[in-house]
Amino acid sequence: MEDLKNMLMKILKRLSQGGMYSNRSMARELGIDESLLEQMISQLQNMGYIEKDNMNSCGSGCGGSCSKKSNCCGNNGIDINMWRITDKGKSVLIKL
Repeated sequence: MEDLKNMLMKILKRLSQGGMYSNRSMARELGIDESLLEQMISQLQNMGYIEKDNMNSCGSGCGGSCSKKSNCCGNNGIDINMWRITDKGKSVLIKL
């Protein structure tokens, strides 16, 4: 159980560092399976530590006019999900 908590905190810390990465590269960096990483990211979201900032919906979001437009909604054929650390997540990170 402690190992799970430690890995969740490692993922939260990594997400807080920002930057662009794929789930595959982050999983490799942390030494875990990509599907496990996806489950843990979902768990962090369910715990209220992170929130999804969906970049896949320019029609209802930026309209393709934002500074991140080169990374979102079909410009490169890849769906991009960005994560925002919530206040709850930030307070956990401060304690690490």
